[in-house]
Amino acid sequence: MYLSKYNRLTKLDNSTTHQYVIFNQLSGSVDFLDEGEFSQIQTLIDSKIRQLDLPQMSQTLNFDKDLANTLFERGYLYNSDSDEQKLFDEKYLEFQSINAETQPQIFLISTYGCNLNCSYCYQQGVDKPGLISEEVLETIYHYLENEFSEAKVKPYITLFGGEPLINTPAHRKVVEKVIDLNKKYGYQLAAVTNGYHLEEYIELLKTAQIKEIQVTLDGPEEIHNQRRRTKAGNKTFEKIISGIKKALENNIPINLRVVVDKANLNELVQLAELLDSQGWLDLPPELFKTQIGRNYELIDCAHDEDILMSRVGLWTEVAKLMEQYPVLKKFHRPQYYGIKYLVENGEMAFPTFDTCPACKSELVFDLYGDVYGCTASCGREKYRLGTVYPEIDIDEERISQWTSRDITSIPECKNCPDALACGGGCGVVAAEKNGSIKSADCRPIMDLWNLGVNFYQEELKSLA
Repeated sequence: MYLSKYNRLTKLDNSTTHQYVIFNQLSGSVDFLDEGEFSQIQTLIDSKIRQLDLPQMSQTLNFDKDLANTLFERGYLYNSDSDEQKLFDEKYLEFQSINAETQPQIFLISTYGCNLNCSYCYQQGVDKPGLISEEVLETIYHYLENEFSEAKVKPYITLFGGEPLINTPAHRKVVEKVIDLNKKYGYQLAAVTNGYHLEEYIELLKTAQIKEIQVTLDGPEEIHNQRRRTKAGNKTFEKIISGIKKALENNIPINLRVVVDKANLNELVQLAELLDSQGWLDLPPELFKTQIGRNYELIDCAHDEDILMSRVGLWTEVAKLMEQYPVLKKFHRPQYYGIKYLVENGEMAFPTFDTCPACKSELVFDLYGDVYGCTASCGREKYRLGTVYPEIDIDEERISQWTSRDITSIPECKNCPDALACGGGCGVVAAEKNGSIKSADCRPIMDLWNLGVNFYQEELKSLA
């Protein structure tokens, strides 16, 4: 028998019956354990003996044979390490097949300019003036048609920036051109906007096939206006709320994002209450959904590091707030790296061999015709992959570094028990921290799983 390297154990707090949970991301198995079962499995793990037969397990470790057989059937034990590797290889091929049928997202940066002066900015240090021309736009779309002509799934276009929805005649002309090109080539349209001029764009956006509009609100009015003002110092909250309301009235899907740190964490409650009073939290997720983003240091962004929170710190505090204020559970259901998926679908999510979208499910084109792999790298020369304007000049070797990046090519991931949940993390963050794209941006998976199984404890027990 071979003990799977992907077995992970966690404890349920304040539980009198099922006290532990065992996961295996490769086999997709999740099971509750009592104290005795947990103790036997932990002894086996602590023994450091990865491979031994049933008689050895029984005699040497006093391991229960029935439990051993159950663990074998559930994919926590294998006949040999080669059997586990065979399953790994099969799942890896299936993962690649799934990815090939995932809709690619093409980000279009019409400008790096922005009308806001936020207290944080993920494009701090990117100083590239101008607005995209019709000629560059047409060239990009022509390139996309050639590049994705044999793709199983047609990509969708996401307006990005900077701020793509600035209400000037020149910016409106660009959005009109993008919508016309989307209609010509049959692309859906999305936008990532600060929302300040969203209301002014609704009538134009109604003429497009909109996938979603992502808008950021950082709390109730007072806290949001402290963090996200215009460059002239004007408040933005009321205009953004008005824009969201107008969008929803016209059935334009909204993805509401809150960027959270220590300065606005507790104000999540007031924001949730406000959105609930608007009736937005009762809307179907196809029309209104939320996400909580962590304010973090990316490259040379100007953040106050004293207010930043770790992943574990953020989701620990969010869980506490949600237990105290149930409206927050209505506002957002945390992912906890697959625990939400488990409780909603009754099974583990498929193994994640890669969580870096660069050059795979994402590609970025900016106003100069320059090409980047993802939104974390755009506008930064060292991550530029080439250009499509005035001529096509793509560095295929650099692109291959991104397309080949997954846990099979990252040394630190090959023996990591959490690799199939973490997926190697962000390639840009890894490169900035470690100097190499093919290095790991490790995530605290076990800590977040511990939080997740306890946050969703009752729902997990109902599945059993």
